[in-house]
Parts: sequence; C-alpha cells; structure tokens
Amino acid sequence: MKGRDRLLAQEVPVIIANMMLGVGTIGLPSRLAEIAGPDGIIAFACAIGVLVAATVLIILLVRRFPNQGIADYSTILIGKVPGFIFNIIFGFFLTCVVATMVRGFSEVTKFFLLQRTPLEVIMISMLLAGSLLARNGLQPIARACQILLYLFLLPLLAIPFFIPIFETGEFLPLFQTDFMSMVKATFGALFALAGIEVMLVIGSHSEDPKQLMRSSVLTVIAVSVLTGILVVLAFGSLSVNQVAKLSDPLFEMIKYVPVPFGIFERVDIFFYTIWIAATYSSVVIGLFTASHHLAETFKLETGKGLVFPCAAASYFLALIPNHEAELGVYGDSLILVWIILVFGVVPLFLLLSLFRKPKQSSTKKKQPQKRRANPG
Repeated sequence: MKGRDRLLAQEVPVIIANMMLGVGTIGLPSRLAEIAGPDGIIAFACAIGVLVAATVLIILLVRRFPNQGIADYSTILIGKVPGFIFNIIFGFFLTCVVATMVRGFSEVTKFFLLQRTPLEVIMISMLLAGSLLARNGLQPIARACQILLYLFLLPLLAIPFFIPIFETGEFLPLFQTDFMSMVKATFGALFALAGIEVMLVIGSHSEDPKQLMRSSVLTVIAVSVLTGILVVLAFGSLSVNQVAKLSDPLFEMIKYVPVPFGIFERVDIFFYTIWIAATYSSVVIGLFTASHHLAETFKLETGKGLVFPCAAASYFLALIPNHEAELGVYGDSLILVWIILVFGVVPLFLLLSLFRKPKQSSTKKKQPQKRRANPG
C-alpha cells in the first residue's frame, strides 16, 4: 500500500489507550457485580493478566514483520487462499467490533440523554462523524486522540469527592464465587478492555518497532488500572448489590458526588461528555483499522474509499440485536472470537514465522515508503 503513515513512539500508546477506553467501560462494574459479586475485582485482575499476555503475543508477531500488516504476512505464512479467507474474516470481525461499540453507545445515549431520538439516528450520527476523521488517515487520528486523551484523565480529579461515601466493607466477603462464574466475569471484563488487536493492522506503521513491546504493555497496564479505579469507586460508593442492578452504574455513581458549594448543578453531564469523546475516538480507530485492513487485503493504494462502506456495514450489523440482552450475547461472541484470534491464530502465526519468512525483495520494497513523509 502506498503512502504509509508513520506513528511516532509517543503516538502508539495514544492509539491503544483511546481504543481501550470506550463504551464498554460504563457497564463494566455492573457486569462484574452481577456475575461475581465482590469477587468481580478478582475477575478484573485476571482479565488484566490475560490482556497483558495477549499484548505480548500480538507485539511479538508485529515485530516479526515490522513493515507489513497482518493482511500481508498472513498469505506468506498460511498460503494465499487460506490467508485471503482469514483476512476477510478478520475484517468482518473488526467491523462487528465497531458495530457493537456504536450500538452500545446509542443505547446508553438514548436512555440518558436523547429519549425521544430514534436509535438509528444516534448510530448514523456517530458513524458519520467517525468516518469523516477516519478517512483522513492515521496521523490526523493520532493527533486528535492525543487531545482527547487529556479529557480521559479528568475523572481522576473527582476521586477525593468519593472519600466520604466510600465503604471498604462492600468488597467483602471474597472468594465466594465458583470457577465458571469467575471465568464468565473475566470474559465480561475483557469485553470492556479489549482493543490491542488493532496493532495487528497498524503496528506496522510504528516508526520504532523496537519500542513497541514496552510502550504497548505499559499502556495496557495503565489503562487497565484507570478502569479498575472506576470499578473500585463504583463498588465502594454504591453497594455491590445496587451496582449489579444498574445498567450504567458509573453515571449513577457520579450523581452522588458531593460537589462542594454547588459549583456544578449537573456534574454527570460533564462526565457524559468525556464518555462520548472516548467512544468517538474508539469508533474512529475501529473504522480506520477495518477499512485499512480490507484495503491491504485487496491490494488497494488506500483504505479511504472503504471507510463509508465499513461504516454502513457496521450500521446494519448494529441493528441485529433486538435489545440490550441480545447485545450482551453479541459481545460475548466477539470476545470468544477475540480469544481464538489472540491465543490461537497469533501463536500459530508466530510458530510458522520461524520457518516461513518474508522474501527479501518484499522487505526492501517497503523501505522507501517507510521514509516517505506524510504531508497531512
């Protein structure tokens, strides 16, 4: 693919963080509390361990092919026809991920903010806004995400206000949940934290592949800790039983923040804005990754022309679940595919890469593109 954008070392963590901090964060405490009760914190810690292991595997594979995306080297490792089939399936998976994010965002937005607005209008608005930025390429996306990332750190400033209503007793008793429930809760946490898989497509754009492992793992841990703080605050500020009954406990928790002197009448609106920005950045990255991967699969010069088709496909896929319960099943299916991809396909590709390496001519051909500056 011509005109390959390059990601600076400091931009890689920004992309990963913005992809992880998305719509799934809002309902995460409820899902953990409903399935595992106080042990949801332990399930969340297990999910972090799984995610770090997934990150290591993905980055090891990306570093084996520093100038190629998975659409390029998959055909080298498993053959042209199986590789093409895999790339189509992976592109469909990425599109389904965008569809799940958009549908989840629309459900929450309609319930809290736009009760009289049709769900379809909310989804189309988000997809259209995300497509406009995704069509501009990786560099503009990275710059926009750098700006939005500062907004995501603002909720940490509210932590002192939760101290008067925080109860440590809500985390007891521990180790009362059976093994299968813990596994299910861990799956739920992975649904909210997943996002590192985009590096299989855009990891080849990194300007310094040697720094990918350190920056990626540290970013995953940092974002997971930030999300874990929100879960702990929800459990300690509200009761675990109450969190389990709420679909979006983080928004409900914010309403109980004792803001001094009545500085803000509706402090929850401020956090809604941050959440919308987080979801928007995830949708943009998801649309770019899906369209870019499919463009590399079909050997197109750019994925710009595939952004709107991917957005349209995401819209129709998002309409498949009839309600939020079906959306949860939809998400569980995607996490199952994610596990197969990360702990099945990626290790297989790593093993095959030891015996089937890319041709030297292919690598040399990419070198001039690596040094080409992006005018945008």
